[in-house]
Amino acid sequence: MRLPLTACLMYRATLAVSMLGLGLTACASHRETPTTARPQVYVLNFYGAEEGRAEQRPRDLVLSEFTTINAVTWQSWGPTRAVGRGKLSGMWCLPECGDAPYDATVTLGAVVPVRGKGYFSRYAVTARLPDDQRKRADLTGRLPIPGE
Repeated sequence: MRLPLTACLMYRATLAVSMLGLGLTACASHRETPTTARPQVYVLNFYGAEEGRAEQRPRDLVLSEFTTINAVTWQSWGPTRAVGRGKLSGMWCLPECGDAPYDATVTLGAVVPVRGKGYFSRYAVTARLPDDQRKRADLTGRLPIPGE
């Protein structure tokens, strides 16, 4: 049985598209997909480093010129935020917190790109503090980034 010319062309077009689709599917399954690699995320830390250094998951972290968190255990790190628990102390709580720093949770966020790396640029701390110290504590603020 012979098909009319238009039916024959339609059949061939459908067959070609089907084969092309299979070919593309086969190619796609073997093709490496590009990854959208996110830059590594760091915090610029001045603890024990006067010039500061890029660190990930630091055990001790200077949050501001007045506040430090030590013995940090990080529950999460990046790509958009980091959360850790540690011991909070600062100029605002001396002498009480010198020997007994406060349990605290720190959250880092607001990643800023710098030379191919991401840097956290904001922090927020939650801690149970006496009211007089809470008023003086800098529990939220801006973190330094390289080049500032």
